[in-house]
Amino acid sequence: MLMIFFLNMLSNFLGFIGYRGILIIAKTLGFIVYDVLRVRRKVILKNLNIAFQNEKSPEELVKIGRASTVNFIRTVLELLAADKLFKKTKVVFQNKEIAENIYKRNQGIYAMCIHIGSWDFLCHINSRNFATVNVISKQLAKGTMGVWIEKMRASIGYRVIDRKGEVASTTQIFNALDRKEVIGFIVDQKRSRGEMLPFFGKEASTNNSLAKLWLKKNAPIIPVIIKRKSIDTQEVIYFPEFEMIANEDWTRKQIVTENTKRMNLVVEDMIRQNPEEYFWMHNRWG
Repeated sequence: MLMIFFLNMLSNFLGFIGYRGILIIAKTLGFIVYDVLRVRRKVILKNLNIAFQNEKSPEELVKIGRASTVNFIRTVLELLAADKLFKKTKVVFQNKEIAENIYKRNQGIYAMCIHIGSWDFLCHINSRNFATVNVISKQLAKGTMGVWIEKMRASIGYRVIDRKGEVASTTQIFNALDRKEVIGFIVDQKRSRGEMLPFFGKEASTNNSLAKLWLKKNAPIIPVIIKRKSIDTQEVIYFPEFEMIANEDWTRKQIVTENTKRMNLVVEDMIRQNPEEYFWMHNRWG
């Protein structure tokens, strides 16, 4: 009960100070975390050097790392007050017609997503504008706090698919697609059982589950990201539909591998759109 009281108080406070207040807190904490304590700074700069070593100066990479840390803290704080903040948020779309045309097919969709910008708001805005979004994600926290966060996410209009629930996650995904809903699939983090594939020119453990799922149940794949335009405005950017390919002589494994390689190229392009808001803390090449 004490934990719930604290979380409710914190949520109300963050909702009261709004986006400007949260930005001030995030910049302050970001400076402490990134510049003073240097939490995961080595990992962040290592990742940035791999991705942009021939494109950006060391000073630029340090700035991107700092901005990325601030964005992560900002995103977490915004989630804690999402039920109060998101309804006040303005949104603009880029290439919205891509999504509209695919939704008109009246079938479920795989949304290819990455950890960039305010990803919880991305789920919210797509649920509000198109169809319910189901996200494949592990619980952010355990116990009372974990339950509280999942309720917050549900309040802004999307569902989290429980990998360890009574119903298998694959069944949950296929049922959602049958209901013509959206599966938000995060493809930019490594997996212990993933494949080592090129990512920004260097082999990285890659999640190939989306390609595997598509082979079991076909549905359109739309890459999509979100980007902060101003203090209270978000931009949702849709990319052209990702179409799976296969040669007649390819094995099932080859189809998965070749298409996952192509997905990595799309992810690289998505990140280049907004590297300052990407989650560089993740040790993708570790």
